[in-house]
Amino acid sequence: MPLNRCSGCGLPELWCCCSQIQPQQSDLTLALLLHQNEPERASSTSRIIRRLLPGCQLYLWQRREPPEALLEQIQSSDVECWLLFPADRPDLKLRSRALSPKTSARKRLIIIPDGTWKEVRKMVRKSPWLNDLPLLAFDPGTPSRYDLRRNPDPDHLCTAETVAELLRLNDEKEAAQQLDQALDLFIQRYKDARQKGALKDSASDRDYRGAGQSEGSRARH
Repeated sequence: MPLNRCSGCGLPELWCCCSQIQPQQSDLTLALLLHQNEPERASSTSRIIRRLLPGCQLYLWQRREPPEALLEQIQSSDVECWLLFPADRPDLKLRSRALSPKTSARKRLIIIPDGTWKEVRKMVRKSPWLNDLPLLAFDPGTPSRYDLRRNPDPDHLCTAETVAELLRLNDEKEAAQQLDQALDLFIQRYKDARQKGALKDSASDRDYRGAGQSEGSRARH
């Protein structure tokens, strides 16, 4: 029978990894925009991101009710907002830019949609309030090692891997390394719990990846 899950990492309490994750500081302000199905998934990496980066913001995406606090930041003249999403269509390529060094006092906020690939596409398509944001897209240097959900593709990064890449782009290598280690621990603990029958895969785990995708894989979606 499935056991109670930790409110921190989302794993069954006997396999909790929270004590092994040391909070890190980052100059980046991240906002994870979660599909409404994502919080219920034990395989979601959003919790370990938040555990490692306490300043990370979490918002629940709802088509008819955009998160007001996030909208206020997007509209603020003191905030430089970016959307992390693959530039896999001509109209998106026009919006895509590289993450340049910070040159002003404005807070830099990067919004990262989180859910299955199908859900993430829908979220962006159905959110006109994201339309005018500059698009951040990059090709990962290493294949994904996240294999907790069905139909894994080595060219697709999970959300935690995507955030680690962002930290490296921002020259925050120690925080990126700590997140990599936290993810490896999370993956192992998840598999251990699943092997003991404490977790069961959900049908909604199919075709999961976060916003980080490689250019070579985008045409296949």
